[in-house]
Amino acid sequence: MANASAGRTAHPHLLLIVGIGGLPATDALRTALRVTPRVSVLYVTAWSDPAPLREQWEREAAGHGGVFLAATDLDDAVTAGLALHEKNPVAGVVTYSEVLLQPQARLAEALGLPGNSVAAVSVAQSKAAQREAFARHGVPAPRFAIVRDRRELAAAAGTIGLPAVFKPSLGAGSKNVRRVHTQEDLVEAYEQSHSSRSAFLQLDEAYLLEEPMPVEGHDGSRYADYVSVETLLFESEADHLAVTDRLRLRHGYVEEGLVLPSRLSPETVEELTHCAEQAIRAVGLTHGAVHTEIALTPEGPKVIEVNARAGGPIPKMLLAAAEYDFAADIARVALGVRPSAAPAFTGVAWFRFVPVPDGDWRVVSQRTAGEARQVFPELRQVSLRFAPGREASRNNTQHLASFTVAAETADDAAGVAADVERFLAITLEPLGVRGGAEAVGR
Repeated sequence: MANASAGRTAHPHLLLIVGIGGLPATDALRTALRVTPRVSVLYVTAWSDPAPLREQWEREAAGHGGVFLAATDLDDAVTAGLALHEKNPVAGVVTYSEVLLQPQARLAEALGLPGNSVAAVSVAQSKAAQREAFARHGVPAPRFAIVRDRRELAAAAGTIGLPAVFKPSLGAGSKNVRRVHTQEDLVEAYEQSHSSRSAFLQLDEAYLLEEPMPVEGHDGSRYADYVSVETLLFESEADHLAVTDRLRLRHGYVEEGLVLPSRLSPETVEELTHCAEQAIRAVGLTHGAVHTEIALTPEGPKVIEVNARAGGPIPKMLLAAAEYDFAADIARVALGVRPSAAPAFTGVAWFRFVPVPDGDWRVVSQRTAGEARQVFPELRQVSLRFAPGREASRNNTQHLASFTVAAETADDAAGVAADVERFLAITLEPLGVRGGAEAVGR
């Protein structure tokens, strides 16, 4: 027994927080186990049932010194993590979820483990606090006004002018981000966002009104005029892994897709990574993954936002285009272990979001993910959000499907992605109207 115990404790003990967003929980657990066999899971149950992941953990991770814990909310997660550390000391805390960054930071700070400070994560999760930090540190960003009350809307519009972009300070995935053209549009956007239910359990009553930037892209181009910079921080040292291009926006600010590596020149990439580093320092981040979105404006790059985690599809895209395990390196950094070498690209990863059209719809029919994989060997991932018969509305989710294609060139990847979208043959009908089916696809 003594030898078995010694074998378990030789591995660092990693606490993985899951329950919503980021890498799927099953993938997050397998990633953590690639880094160390001693993984405890802390599952926040406010959004979903932990039973399926518990079964996976019992199959793949039990017996190596970790435990499986469930917590009801973010505060309970911190309490459970501290209690775990008292009995079974933790060497690192990791999450891949935007919503769960606060308990990760609170635990790392309380236990003296590698990680960002609670203050820095709070700034990263508040677009209003980010804008104020950028202004103090001279980071190029759009002009903005902060709105904390309905009565401040007119003054904000007078300061910024209309049209403008309205967005909640706390949010992810471009939810409730709208271009407003009139005072009536602005009031409507405020009321809709103010009454909208957020996945975040914490609250932020602030909203932003910002100068519009021409990020959508132009006819004849497949790309939008904004990018993201993917960064990994280790002990305040920044490794800018890649710049990711974005596909042209055709449905307002709903994301359409991402492409790695960037088609931009080395000089432009260097300018963008410098801009990202300025923003990261202004926010105060020192550890882990960072995803910085930057607009390509006629005046030069302007920071849209900094996120203290990996962009949703980025880990799988880096695997597809460079065989680089970004998710595993995020876990290593959480344990205080220096990450592996930066990615070397051998191909192109093309991630496509299929947006929900405006309106309320019922999914009539579509091919399955399994059928698509059989036809397209280039597919690395495919996710269909709705089964036939289910209702889909952009008020609830922005996308019908997503998939990742790997190819040698961007042109090849674009062609395969268009073929995959047509093959999926997602057909919708408006709610309340039978026989008005509409095919989605290019």
